[in-house]
Amino acid sequence: MHVRPLSADRHLVTVVGALDLHTASRLADALQPLVLTGGHSVLVDLSDVTFLDSTGLTCLIAVYRTARSTGARVALIAPSERVRRMLALTGTDQVLHSYGTLDSVPD
Repeated sequence: MHVRPLSADRHLVTVVGALDLHTASRLADALQPLVLTGGHSVLVDLSDVTFLDSTGLTCLIAVYRTARSTGARVALIAPSERVRRMLALTGTDQVLHSYGTLDSVPD
């Protein structure tokens, strides 16, 4: 996982590999401080995620809820096919906004 500031109030978090029971807490530890500051945008690049289980999904939902309560914004970037299927299967794709590329995310 890599965290890179794109601007003062916008960060890109790139996740690689499995997002599961063993890795979700690391992602939560990286994302929660970013969304606790209202007005921030956190873009989560999931293009290289090879596996997403319920723990990883719960992590993303918890971060989304925190962002909603603080006025921050979370968007998913280029979720891999496996991730897209899991999001659709659980209906999470109706809540978490995703974009095909970083450039397609509105400011």
